[in-house]
Amino acid sequence: MSATQEVARMLTLVPWLLQRPGATLAETAEAFGVAPQAIRRDLGHLDFCGLPGLGGGDLFEVTLVGDRVVVSMADELRRPLRPTPAEALRLVLTVDAVADVLGEDLPALRSAVTKVREAVGIPEDVADVLEDDPNERELIAEALRDGRRVRLSYQGRGDDAPVTREVDPWTFHVQHGVWYLQGYDHGVGERRTFRLDRAADVEVLAVSITQPAPDSLPPPTYAPAPDDPQVVLELTASARWIEEALTVDEVVERADGGALITFRTDTPRWIARLVLMAAGGAEVRSPDALREDVVRLARAAHPDS
Repeated sequence: MSATQEVARMLTLVPWLLQRPGATLAETAEAFGVAPQAIRRDLGHLDFCGLPGLGGGDLFEVTLVGDRVVVSMADELRRPLRPTPAEALRLVLTVDAVADVLGEDLPALRSAVTKVREAVGIPEDVADVLEDDPNERELIAEALRDGRRVRLSYQGRGDDAPVTREVDPWTFHVQHGVWYLQGYDHGVGERRTFRLDRAADVEVLAVSITQPAPDSLPPPTYAPAPDDPQVVLELTASARWIEEALTVDEVVERADGGALITFRTDTPRWIARLVLMAAGGAEVRSPDALREDVVRLARAAHPDS
């Protein structure tokens, strides 16, 4: 069994045992499809796990009484999970983007995210006006599904004009409102990460991939470039969740609980989206171009206002 499967089992084990106090080792092993020795080993590891803080009072307590398992100091896991506003925002934006690739046949997921929108106060029409053309995403999804190479007309940061790249696609996911393709670039002979918003054209080739994906891939991370614009936002206390969603260079606290935050970004459209979703709790102090973009998008979302 792989380490990933063992971790997945351990993540499920504690809430399973909390719902079945006094379950025997044999019962637990049968439920998880492993030998009792594996469950006993997992329980030994759980003695070193717990809730954030991980002090003496934060660790789980696992006791074997005969062959029955008793778990304590884990009552927090009985309670419904309550995402922070920033986590809820990421969930809503991610589902909006992923739904474009997977199609509209997602009624249960759509219903759940609608409830999150209502709870956090994220207007659905604001997100709607900001969606990109999904055609290129659909082509990437098709290539991944069929194991075929793609050709990109792509302009990276250091390119003066779009350059043709042939890529064996490995992963495709959204992060901070931007779709990233990771794969093997045959032109350079190495793994590369591509932002889809920098691709002028995407074509699925009638060629199967020759370079399979590695067992694990680190997620793409944003590293500011010298030409990335600096942004200054003024946030009210209720909009401080925006700060959690960004890599911030400077925070100036306000007496009323708000803050002035400064950061760099290569995704101004994503920032405009955050500002709109703050529903008046965030104001762009600079640059002017971003402020104007927020106004334009707000008017597009509410043309009659």
